[in-house]
Amino acid sequence: MRALIRFLTSWRGALLSAAALLIVLLKAADWTAELLWMSALDHPEVFWTIRETKVLLFFAAAIPVFIFVFVNLHVLQARTDIFRVLLGPRAVTHDAAVRAFPVVASTIVALVVGFSFYSSWDMALRFVFGPEIGDVDPVYGRDLGFHLFNVPFFWLIRGWLLLIVFAVGVGVAGGYLYTRAVHPDKAEPAFVHAALTHTAVNVALFLAALAWSLWLDRFALLTDSSGAVFGAGYTDVNVTRRALWVGMALCLLAIAASLVLARRGSERGMIATLAGFGIALFVITQIVPGVVQAFVVEPNELELETPYLERNIAATRRAFKLDQITSQSYAPKAKLTRDDLNENEDTIDNIRLWDWRPLSRTFRQLQQIRAYYEFNDVDVDRYLFDGDYRQVLLSARELSADLPGRGQNWVNRHLQYTHGIGLAMAYASRKGPEGVPVLIVKDLPPVADVDLPIERPELYYGEGMAGYRVVSTDVQEFDYPQGDENVYTSYQGTGGVLLDAAWKVSLFALHQGSTSLLLTDYLTERSRIQFWRALQQRIHRLAPFLKLDRDPYLAVADGRLYWIQDAYTTSDNYPYSEIYLNDLNYIRNSVKIVVDAYNGDIGLYVFAPDDPVLQAYRAAFPKLFKPMQEMPQSLRRHIRYPQDLFEAQVNVYSTYHMTIPQVFYNREDVWQVPREKYGGEAIEMKPYYILMRLPNEERLQFLLMQPLTPSKRDNMIAWVAARSDLPDYGELLVYKLPKERLILGPIQIEAKIDQDTEISRQLSLWDQRGSRVTRGNLLVIPIENAFLYVEPVYLLAEGTDLPQLKRIIVSDGEKLAMEPTLAEALNVVFGGARQRPPDAGAQAGAPAPQRPLPELSEARDALDRAQQALEDGDWAAFGQAMQELKSTLDEAAGRQDAERE
Repeated sequence: MRALIRFLTSWRGALLSAAALLIVLLKAADWTAELLWMSALDHPEVFWTIRETKVLLFFAAAIPVFIFVFVNLHVLQARTDIFRVLLGPRAVTHDAAVRAFPVVASTIVALVVGFSFYSSWDMALRFVFGPEIGDVDPVYGRDLGFHLFNVPFFWLIRGWLLLIVFAVGVGVAGGYLYTRAVHPDKAEPAFVHAALTHTAVNVALFLAALAWSLWLDRFALLTDSSGAVFGAGYTDVNVTRRALWVGMALCLLAIAASLVLARRGSERGMIATLAGFGIALFVITQIVPGVVQAFVVEPNELELETPYLERNIAATRRAFKLDQITSQSYAPKAKLTRDDLNENEDTIDNIRLWDWRPLSRTFRQLQQIRAYYEFNDVDVDRYLFDGDYRQVLLSARELSADLPGRGQNWVNRHLQYTHGIGLAMAYASRKGPEGVPVLIVKDLPPVADVDLPIERPELYYGEGMAGYRVVSTDVQEFDYPQGDENVYTSYQGTGGVLLDAAWKVSLFALHQGSTSLLLTDYLTERSRIQFWRALQQRIHRLAPFLKLDRDPYLAVADGRLYWIQDAYTTSDNYPYSEIYLNDLNYIRNSVKIVVDAYNGDIGLYVFAPDDPVLQAYRAAFPKLFKPMQEMPQSLRRHIRYPQDLFEAQVNVYSTYHMTIPQVFYNREDVWQVPREKYGGEAIEMKPYYILMRLPNEERLQFLLMQPLTPSKRDNMIAWVAARSDLPDYGELLVYKLPKERLILGPIQIEAKIDQDTEISRQLSLWDQRGSRVTRGNLLVIPIENAFLYVEPVYLLAEGTDLPQLKRIIVSDGEKLAMEPTLAEALNVVFGGARQRPPDAGAQAGAPAPQRPLPELSEARDALDRAQQALEDGDWAAFGQAMQELKSTLDEAAGRQDAERE
């Protein structure tokens, strides 16, 4: 104790104490700020449950580890001078350091293990609150809840237990051996007997831990890949499982033999016993199963593994909810007709012509308005306008993290520029003059061209909201620009933590590292500090146990702006289910989270009450979750099937749609996600949202869709759709195409476009005129048991960042057309005012009707620009447009002359 006091009063001790105090102070400030933040959201119980679990785990792990390590080191210290040797010459004059070594070493090890368990609180909560599922695994008859919730926590304990006992045992044995090597006089029988006894106890503890580890390894067989089967196969069930039991028996025999030999003082006997045990264990658990697998199973693999393949297929389909897919045949008609289009006019009217990538740039150019705003993402949704169900694209106008010019001072960054405002919304299927989107909601303050009230357009919380803001201060907040003036406001909501006491101001000054917050005179008793304003950061702070979809989206409802975030519960320990992306083998979209963009309130709504993983969290946090029925009806209209889950299900289903073991084993019918062209290169086609009527159904629905092709082939073999509209939300549909007919896939349509000389020439011509052509997503649209292919073409002029929708490419799989509008392209392909006659359709003796000139559309656009420039008095633009018009007409005339020749 005196040595400890002398150390603490020295300059080194004082420095260490100050550092420890600072760490404790910062951690206390962080915890207090988080508690106040969660209390402001009415969920302080989340903070306390997580912190109590963390602290309990820390001490539950650290205390036994400290005792075990300290006892071993203390006994070793009492019998040897190993620590004096390890500490070197200074130890001669520092006996206190030698005496303190076991305490210090034990404390360090205990802290490492304790903090490892401290960070595994999620696993511990699942272990404590995980329910029984009611289904059992087919090998051990254990409830699946045991595998999902208990086994992972046991593995955590097993890993540290083996490591600590092994390391301490080796250290103790090494200390005795080193002492005997340095001091041969220590080889007397009494010393040897004491050393052997101490070592044997540690060996016995390690072998006991190893026996438990082998018992746990039996369950690991259900989630490991073995040969043709994911999960326990023939060898695992019939050989390895029994070998592990034999290994456990060998551990018990080795324990008994080690203790007896140590009591007799037989050092060589102990070494021989342990060596023999290790060899026997390796042969029984590794060599024997390997021999059986190589010489018995592999020559007869299909026959022997068929029952286990069936388990693998069934479990994977359950874990990814593929067993609830509705599958049906889809036999395309020989040809799509104009009558088919007329009967599906509502689908045609909602074909998405705008790709989110060019549209995000267009929004920035047309609607960002000021440099301190930004559009982070473009989302796809649907709204009901005057009785019409319309697909739209929308993006929030958020506050940029960087303020222009002299705006980078503390008052502007944290008190005045506090929020974004409004959004841009456009029809997915329309384009305006000059190829720009037709905006439904635009400008500042936001104005809607339809009945879509937005009474509270401010966004204090969003996707890209970084840092903290203080609202309701004596500084008026910038709201939006209006002409040469600015409109200011003062926050009237409840978002953030109320700064109604000096200690809170001091706390958050420390928490945010801001002295300005402590020194400013602009704060009032109504002031609130808003932090963790970025959407996913905010949700993760409240519910860190949920896995979030990568694409939250904005919704307008009841005159306010809301963010909707899909969240998942996952596991990687579902028996016999194959691992997806090395990350999970069980997933459910259990929760949909709504965040008020003005107040920051977070609502977690349960959409999968039967999910056992979510049931564990609901038991741990009973006040956090709300039933789906409590979500406002206005928001339920905007829920959609999440893309991350859909991609996982489609990728797994591409193999696990095969339910016959022999077909699955031979991989006879593996599917894959097709490729499409974007930006001049072939990329994997992403699923896309589409508003359409499914075959043989009457109602227009919002779907997430993905075409599929056979593995290493480009023709289409199936398409998958997920319903997003209630009451059928979440239903998965698979339409299988006939294998005996060729149905063109996306990349094959892209090839036809590339091979069309007229389209290729036009696109090449644009690329050579100081502009860049971008072909958007190719949409494959099922209509009346046939397919319509639609691809938009955007033009980006050199020196600008405003992509324009210039052409629409349409195909029915045979004919192609590229026209300025979708209607014109459909007319060319399916008949109408601009239908192209077939080459063999001309009557004998009559001149064949000439094909329409694509240059005429470009000439018309140039003429429109010239007229607009003339009205605006912009003579430079007028001259440029007239020059383009002349060039286009000259090109058209030259082509006609060439065709006549």
